[in-house]
Amino acid sequence: MKRTHVFAAAIFAVLVPTLSFGQLKEQTKPISFSQLLSQGLAAPKGLVGLLGLNPNRFSMQQSYSLSYLSSRGNGYSQGVYLNTMSYQVSDPLSVAVQWGVMNQPLSSFGAAPLYQSGFFFSGANLEYKPSDKFSVGLQINSHPNSNYYYSPYRYGSSYYNPFRDENK
Repeated sequence: MKRTHVFAAAIFAVLVPTLSFGQLKEQTKPISFSQLLSQGLAAPKGLVGLLGLNPNRFSMQQSYSLSYLSSRGNGYSQGVYLNTMSYQVSDPLSVAVQWGVMNQPLSSFGAAPLYQSGFFFSGANLEYKPSDKFSVGLQINSHPNSNYYYSPYRYGSSYYNPFRDENK
């Protein structure tokens, strides 16, 4: 019985605040999304401001690329959406993160896709640049493993490998 009261109190605590801010559609003024990002609705300035970040130091670039290949009556397409978010932490320090979504919208090669579709993490960058002539950075990059057999660095490659016995 006590669990039921605790559960009901938790539901009540979650639902009452959301219902108390309800208003009619006629009572609202339209706000553009860019204005919402930069100015927000209240004290925390925009969606970036909810995290305690200055929206003037935040930037975002987006791109979409679509490639199509046709051969012997079969078609293959690859679409990639990339989003790069950057934030200038201080004057010499900046942080950037890149992620994306990959899909095959127009493929006729069968049910199995050539590459894995879905969300992927492309990389992150931390750069410290105190002057124009000096910078130190840390990068983490993630690349798909689709060209493993064509890579000169793969195991058993015919390229020079200092750890193989035949090169000594």
